[in-house]
Parts: sequence; C-alpha cells; structure tokens
Amino acid sequence: MSRLAEIQQQFMQFLLSDKANDNHGQIQSVMQKNVSDQAGISAEIRLAIYANAYRIRLKETIETDHQILGLYLGDDLFDKMAADYTRAYPSSNKSLRQFCDALPDFLQQDDFFKQHPIIADLARFERRLLNAFDAADSPRASFNDLQALPPQQWPNCCLRFHPSVQVFTCHSNAVEAWQALKIDTPPPAPDYLSPRAWLLWRGGSRLTEFVSLSAEQHGLLLGFIQGNNFANQCEHMLEWHDEQSAPLMVLQTLQAWFQQGLIRAVVSR
Repeated sequence: MSRLAEIQQQFMQFLLSDKANDNHGQIQSVMQKNVSDQAGISAEIRLAIYANAYRIRLKETIETDHQILGLYLGDDLFDKMAADYTRAYPSSNKSLRQFCDALPDFLQQDDFFKQHPIIADLARFERRLLNAFDAADSPRASFNDLQALPPQQWPNCCLRFHPSVQVFTCHSNAVEAWQALKIDTPPPAPDYLSPRAWLLWRGGSRLTEFVSLSAEQHGLLLGFIQGNNFANQCEHMLEWHDEQSAPLMVLQTLQAWFQQGLIRAVVSR
C-alpha cells in the first residue's frame, strides 16, 4: 500500500469512528500526525471540522431521502435518529443513494424507535418510493399484446412487470400518515389493527404513483410477480369469486395494469 493510500485509509477510519468508542482517541492521534496546523487552526480542530462536515452531509442525505419521516418525528427525534443511525451504519458506499437503505431495519430494531412501528413503516415506504423513481427504464406492453395471443395460449401466459413496480405491505397506517403530512395536515393517530398493502410504480410521465390494494388484488399481483400463469391466478381468485366471475375479475385487473404502465411484457410458456 502506498503512503497516500495508507493516509486516506486512516482518514476514513477517523471519519467513521465514534467518539464513544475506546479506540477513537488512538485513531485521532494517528491521524493528527498527518495533518498540520494552518492559519492558527490546530490539526485537532481541522480534523473536527472535517468530521462534523462529514456527519452533517450524511444527515442532509437522510433529510433529503426521508422528508416526510422528518416531519413526522420533529426536529429533536429526527436529530437523534440521524445521529444514532450514522453511528450504527456509517457510510460504506461511494454513492450516498444507498446510505439510508438500512434505515427501516434500524428503526425496526432500535430499542427506542421500535416502540412505535409506524416510524419504520414510514421509512420503508419512502425507500419504496425512491426505488420506484430510480428504477431502470423499460418499454411497456399494452392490453393489445395480451389480446393478440392465440386463445390456446391464454392459460399459460405470464406477465413481466416494469422495473419500477414495488409492493409495500405494513401493519400500520403509515401511508395515510405520509399522505396527510404531504399536504400539510396533521397525521392520524397510529393504527395497528389490520395489514395494508400498496402498489407503487413510476408512470409514463415519470411521476411516482401508488394505490392501495385489496386482499384479492394483492394476491393477484404477488402471484403474477412470482411467475404464476393466467390459469393459476384465475384458480387463486376462487377464494373471493365464483368460477364465472374469477376470470373476468382477473381480466379487468390486467386491463387496468396495462393502462397504468405496470407491465413490460406478456409471455406464454
């Protein structure tokens, strides 16, 4: 390892180390030997300025990625979350886009924040929105592509979804709280009574959209995502519909999905 690479590695160890750790002082002492005083500012203070700026930048990343979560928590709790998360999950990627990927799991596991599960749900929902927005581009199929299949191929046809399609499930009213805060209204009190499912995607206008899913819609979507064919899914819908209405329900739902731009291809096995 070159001397420059060694110093760079030491500097990163210093930035990522926590003052509460036993070895922080040792890491700082090693790094100070490679930093000179300048314009009356000591090496210790110069290093502290860099370290503070680094953590401020990470906090700004959390604020940018999770604006509504920040509104829900308020300044004090958000500051606590940002500091605790940065300490538990120091940045390890060259891009800050991935820095908050572990935030929902952190909030779900942290002794303080896990007392309010809606907080982790809010974070996870906002990650899903970001994933939908950042997903790769892809052509979108139309309902005509499905209709063009010969009738004998329909039972075995499967769907391939647009890369932006995301499914979000939770046991709280996190999305309702997110919607309220988005329009500057007070969020509803946390509700943990029933599971909720949501479909998220990036539409043709490049806007991220989402809709709630009923139990049958959720089951239909997950089945097609997992690779089940049309016949499988019609049979699955018998849990909610009779033999005559189940195929019609599937067709009507598929038509809506094509119109929303959720499907990139129809394949027949």
